[in-house]
Amino acid sequence: MWLDRLTGKPLRDLPEKVEPGRYWAGSTGLTLNGHTPNFSGILVEDEGQRCQLNDQVRSFVLPSQIDVASTELLFKAISTLDAYHQQADALISPLMPAAIVDDQGHLQPFEEQLLEVVSKGHLHRISQHPRLDMHYEDEVTDIARARKLSKGALVHLASHSECWQRQTLSGVIPRKVMARFSQDDFGIYENRVYARLLDKIDRYLRVRLSTLSSLHATLEQAMEFYKSADINHRLAHAVCDLWGMTFGDQIKTSNASNLLNKSLEELQKLHKTIRQLQQSGLYTLVDRNARVESALHRTNILSHDPDYRHVATLWDLLGRTQGSVVVTAEERFRKNQQLAQAYSSYTGLVIRRALQPYLGGNKQGIWGGRTLQLRQSGLEWELLSTGAGSSEDEVLLTVVPWLTTGTPSEQAMPANRFIAWPAIGQDLPEDAFSGQWVPLSPSDMYCEERFGLLIDRTLQRLLLENYGQPLEKVPTAVLSLAEALPAIRVDLKAKTLQLKEMLAGEPLNELQAALKSANALRLGTDLLRCNEDIIALQICPVCRNKVRLVFQDPSGFKANCDECGTERYLRGQKGQREYEQKVAGKRDFRTLGRRGWAMLIETPKLVD
Repeated sequence: MWLDRLTGKPLRDLPEKVEPGRYWAGSTGLTLNGHTPNFSGILVEDEGQRCQLNDQVRSFVLPSQIDVASTELLFKAISTLDAYHQQADALISPLMPAAIVDDQGHLQPFEEQLLEVVSKGHLHRISQHPRLDMHYEDEVTDIARARKLSKGALVHLASHSECWQRQTLSGVIPRKVMARFSQDDFGIYENRVYARLLDKIDRYLRVRLSTLSSLHATLEQAMEFYKSADINHRLAHAVCDLWGMTFGDQIKTSNASNLLNKSLEELQKLHKTIRQLQQSGLYTLVDRNARVESALHRTNILSHDPDYRHVATLWDLLGRTQGSVVVTAEERFRKNQQLAQAYSSYTGLVIRRALQPYLGGNKQGIWGGRTLQLRQSGLEWELLSTGAGSSEDEVLLTVVPWLTTGTPSEQAMPANRFIAWPAIGQDLPEDAFSGQWVPLSPSDMYCEERFGLLIDRTLQRLLLENYGQPLEKVPTAVLSLAEALPAIRVDLKAKTLQLKEMLAGEPLNELQAALKSANALRLGTDLLRCNEDIIALQICPVCRNKVRLVFQDPSGFKANCDECGTERYLRGQKGQREYEQKVAGKRDFRTLGRRGWAMLIETPKLVD
């Protein structure tokens, strides 16, 4: 049995087209592509489209275009963060590790060697004055074209009278002769190595420039964030704290950005030079289809020529830089499974950080009279709630980490199921997330804010759906006692009471005792729950200070925080309520992050 991780539904059979990372299975007894017996876990690709489980043949759906540099950078970042997270006691920053920026920002040994070789003109001299071989060919041609006779020209002329112009007493005047023609041969082994080296350098620099550009964009985003005047100071403080855990202060960020800029400029100049060499001189004279084995044959020219010997040096150094280890299909499959696990661990790190206002960095705690717990199930993360006196867990939120290079698609999913995906090479949405797809990448400075908003919406909805919900079938004695309390609205005819404000101390104890005496234990539990909800709603979600909740008919409220200026409103009729949270009159995600938002609230369900 398979699990469709996107929808959360079980499947008996896989579809014909399989999206890598979407399906999960326990022990299957099946062999994947002939290399992994008794397959289990997440189904990812190994080295191609083939997806064969025993005799069942399907195919993986792979994207037509992949940003290789961005993909490799993401894989390296989440693997590094996963290793850091396993070693650290505290919650680490989920942003791009400084070690990766530092490592990638400096020129590699190959690049420094290439800069030196280019600056001294070795490659240019080979391009303009290459070594070559002479290719000789004998051909019967008109006497006017002949410059040099072949060795057998006279014998050939004597035996081929059709090549004679005329015959005289002194001999034969030829019309055609067998001549020897010479042609420059630029396709010698050393020149083929030179041409293929330029190709390899071109590909290497394309990927390298793309990687540096991605890192530079991340640093530029941080620098712009530091300079933004319209960013809320609490958002700026939260993001800069994350950034500071990785890079330090603004000066260190600026230094890292300058280093990247310098490396980027030098590599761009190098790439321009290589492209020019590919468009002129020797490169255009060598067959494009001529291939060279990775292990060079050290000829005398490659060993001793003052220019060509640098070609051999660069060839070997580039090979060591790129690595030439052959990876089997099974090894690639295991690596992809490990990357999926690392991305799941990274997702859990971000969610735990987003839950800090509620759980203080732990995976379990008490909030709003409930026990909240963050639990990993397979690769998914679930936020559970257990009410007071209840032994059943309610799944409030499920986050599915999906390490994919694809794009979001229309899927029918439960309302509390969200997909975390890296959004490689895509423009991030202006809002925190798009539908039920939440971008998650170490390159995104808002990654914790996005999940913070998702957590806030989930937990606040739990409180808001219950707010103003009347308790029914309340005993008459309890209603008479409640009539004297300004925090409660009583309807004697309908035998309901509605909690408007927090109850504390003796009034709450008296109501609890009255409900217990009337054997209305369920109503007592519900009253406590409603009271705990109001206590939680009185805490400002932005600055955590206590504010006054002002009830507004028929089942709404307003709560304005004097400390941070946050305004919260629950307004509308039953079935049409809307919650809005604003700071300084705004609720823009870019400038406020998780601090400003709005959502519709469903009709409260009456308590039996």
